[in-house]
Amino acid sequence: MNSLKTFFYSFKKSLFELKYYKDIEKVSFWFSFKYLWFLIFILTIIKVLSFGGQYLKSRNRIQPKVNKLMIVTENLYPDELKLQIKNGQLSTNVREPYLFDFKQKIKPTEKHILVIDTQGTIENYPNYNSYILATKNAVVYPSKSSSNRVEETSVFYFRNLKKDFTLNKNIYNNFLNVIRPYSNKALYFLDYFVIIFLFFFFIFGSLFWTAGIIFGLLFLTFFVWIINLIFKKQYSYGSLFKMGMHAITWPILTSELMGYIKPPYPKFYSLIFLIWMLIILFQKSTSKKRA
Repeated sequence: MNSLKTFFYSFKKSLFELKYYKDIEKVSFWFSFKYLWFLIFILTIIKVLSFGGQYLKSRNRIQPKVNKLMIVTENLYPDELKLQIKNGQLSTNVREPYLFDFKQKIKPTEKHILVIDTQGTIENYPNYNSYILATKNAVVYPSKSSSNRVEETSVFYFRNLKKDFTLNKNIYNNFLNVIRPYSNKALYFLDYFVIIFLFFFFIFGSLFWTAGIIFGLLFLTFFVWIINLIFKKQYSYGSLFKMGMHAITWPILTSELMGYIKPPYPKFYSLIFLIWMLIILFQKSTSKKRA
């Protein structure tokens, strides 16, 4: 109980009382570290509860979406198409070039998902206006793309397959029949995943989060320390670092709040910290002169 009272006392003072930072200079490093860690621990609990609440709110909509996805997937493979790769060569039973898309009509500016042309060559890939081109001996696919443009491609040769391969509608449906029982239990799998994720996030999240903030403070405090030397305020780097573990309260709370309301402007995490630390730095100087 005393620890909680100490934390909330320090929390309030860190936010609103500049003179409190004069006392922080005298305390041990671990006092400030425990303050920062417990602040992050409380925020981690809030995040866990928030994420858990959002998941429970949307949970009833997950299984219908999975079922809808399975229906779409069932209708994805064309009834008439049969693909066979034998001795490293692709053959089909349809008229080529065969165009495959997720929707019936595409705009002239859009690319096809797949074009099968066993009479074509991989060198002619740019002429097919397709993301993937399957020829008799190989398949070309994008390894890097952006904004509907393919920047780099990779090639897989069918001769690298260890076994012959056949795919038609019946084989495709049989594969879906294997997956379907698991899709019907998707919600239960997701429940287990979310529970495990939240458990590990609750246990380790505050530790890694605190470590990340400490790492960032090493650099932010360095800039404050340089200003401290320029204006001859005569505070050690260690003292400024301890003060920083309390001063970072404002940037953390501001960033978390902005994360929930999602404003269109940046969080200014570092700027808030530096401004607050400079106010503290020069306020401390004034207090010393009055003393």
